[in-house]
Amino acid sequence: MSNQGQHLAALTRNFHALRGPFLKWATKFNQADKVTLGHFRRALIGWYEARIDLEEPFTGEVQNYVQRVTEVYFSGKLNEAVLAAERIPVEELGITQEQHPLNHLPRPIQLNNTQRLMLNQFKELGKNCQDLLLMFDYHQLSEERIAEVIGLEGQIEETENRRQKCMLMVREAWQAGGITDPVHIPSPIDEELIDRYYAEELSVTERWNVEARRPSDTVFRRAMELREDWAEVIAVAGRQDLMETLVREEKKYARKRSVAPASAPKVKLSPRKKGGIKFGKLELPNLQTLLAVGLFAVFGWVLWTTFGPTSPQNKSVAHFEPLPNFFDRMAPRDAYEEDLKRILYYYDKGQYRYAYDELLPVAQAYPAAPLYLGVCALALKQPTRALEWLEQIPRGSFYRPYAEWYEALAYLAEGNSVAADTVLEEIRDTPGHPYRGRAGELIGQ
Repeated sequence: MSNQGQHLAALTRNFHALRGPFLKWATKFNQADKVTLGHFRRALIGWYEARIDLEEPFTGEVQNYVQRVTEVYFSGKLNEAVLAAERIPVEELGITQEQHPLNHLPRPIQLNNTQRLMLNQFKELGKNCQDLLLMFDYHQLSEERIAEVIGLEGQIEETENRRQKCMLMVREAWQAGGITDPVHIPSPIDEELIDRYYAEELSVTERWNVEARRPSDTVFRRAMELREDWAEVIAVAGRQDLMETLVREEKKYARKRSVAPASAPKVKLSPRKKGGIKFGKLELPNLQTLLAVGLFAVFGWVLWTTFGPTSPQNKSVAHFEPLPNFFDRMAPRDAYEEDLKRILYYYDKGQYRYAYDELLPVAQAYPAAPLYLGVCALALKQPTRALEWLEQIPRGSFYRPYAEWYEALAYLAEGNSVAADTVLEEIRDTPGHPYRGRAGELIGQ
């Protein structure tokens, strides 16, 4: 299975990377930004579903997909387009059918009354159950990957047990809500048979037997109908969850970046000339030393495209000092932090390009990884990319206060002094913040 969360991680990256170009492209439709961005988010979610499709995943360019699909949204004829997509030629201008965006339009789902009740009941489940069921049935991650995400690496049986407990809660809610009748429940053998039918694990003969039985066996038919209803409910719940994620990403523009004046000066800042941060007897090198080491690093292809000499938004960062490795001061609290401590080997040596390369594949696995990725990007004079990582750290996280300080430095490097002041004032006014004093000093300057 190729999708193990990397496409989900790419969703927010694509949102930020494509948002600006998309708004410029969409001006020809003469729609309000609110409408345009709504279509943009819907199209991105459609791309995600097409990309993780198990039978015919979409492998084309995401920007092309988003533009072609939003054209359909602007026309208001999605249902007609879904039907028409079946008649698109196998090849159009050299594009194979599987790669044609209109062959991968998100299927419209209209929930009936029973399904709306199911959806409301799903939202009343605990967050852990909601996330677990979405990982299984919407994001279609493997049990091995899900076990890693929920902190049960290698414990496949326990992971499945948790899923079954969540589904038991779902079925109990169906019964309490009158969706199912306890008298008409299929046997465990039939439940397993239906599971295997929808997982496409039956032979041709077995599938024929199931389909032949459906019209005449009322209990069996109802169980299959519930399974089909539930699949659509999960799809809608998954879409709503992704939409909430993208709306949160959109709010970052309203809160910070949009407040900068259009003519904000592009400030070229330089690093501090003082020594590094001290923790007891430990002193980390200053930025100039770190960059000197980084210049001799060998560029991997990912890093070349990310931090190469033609990369945009390459700016020096003032007042930058590298974040110390937390594990120099405290022992890792779990196996995830043990792994992260080992991954930060290059970071500790000041080799930020190597460190970024090591951290990138595990960015979604460790809560602290986006923080260190952001700091690496700042050290490599990439404040815009740094913000993309730092803003992923949620409020309430142990790492959030540290991310706020580096966000302020990144905004300064971008020339967005209004956003920088906003963050610095929040830091200064937060009792106990680790950078409260330095924020006050920087505001004073």
